[in-house]
Amino acid sequence: MTALCSAPYDGQMRLAATLSALIMSATVTLVTACGAGQSANLPQGGTLLAESAQAMRGVTTTHFRFDVQGNAPSVQLRSAEGQLKQDGSAQGTGRVDEGRQILEMPFVLIGDTLCLRPPTGPPQKLPASMLKTYFDPGSILNPDRGIAAVLASGQQGATTEAREQVDGVDTYRIQTKFPAQPLGALAPGLGITPDKTSEVWIAAQGFRLVKAQLPTSYGTVAAQFSDYGAPVQITSFCG
Repeated sequence: MTALCSAPYDGQMRLAATLSALIMSATVTLVTACGAGQSANLPQGGTLLAESAQAMRGVTTTHFRFDVQGNAPSVQLRSAEGQLKQDGSAQGTGRVDEGRQILEMPFVLIGDTLCLRPPTGPPQKLPASMLKTYFDPGSILNPDRGIAAVLASGQQGATTEAREQVDGVDTYRIQTKFPAQPLGALAPGLGITPDKTSEVWIAAQGFRLVKAQLPTSYGTVAAQFSDYGAPVQITSFCG
């Protein structure tokens, strides 16, 4: 009698297990299909970098910001922000680590002359090479050896990871690896490590570079760009 009663119960259990397996299989298939669809909707990373390189060749002015992140005792420059023109002239403020304190120093770069305003004392005229030890404003917007060349050098193996907002700008986030040149020429003194995974954010409209996160031996260097093509007036305060 017991065996006769358990037979329908066993059948119900097998039916429930089968239905459960079918539901799980359908769920996995649906999730996988949705994920594949989302990836397929993202443009190829190499194509985006090529488009961005082309767009950056036509840039004449921009607002820039660099931030050195991590413990870097050999790198005194902690950040720099300002305006930049394609001819290499720049104006802004740098934050320099003097050991016990961070000093803000306004600067103007015109041609081969760097004008620096220290926290105390009069402005100083210095050779432009002092700033170029860290980063070279004259190369950043150069259509042949600047950001455009760096982006073009990272096309191979680039992957588009996501579409997301950066400071209100719709962007594609791309992972790639940049070789030592021309990347090293733009920021020779910031310790950027070539051939390591970097992230760049390319504007979905216009394809200009919005942000870059570059690895170093001590952390990262973050660079952000905005206000492309805005009028820029650079005037030296050294007289």
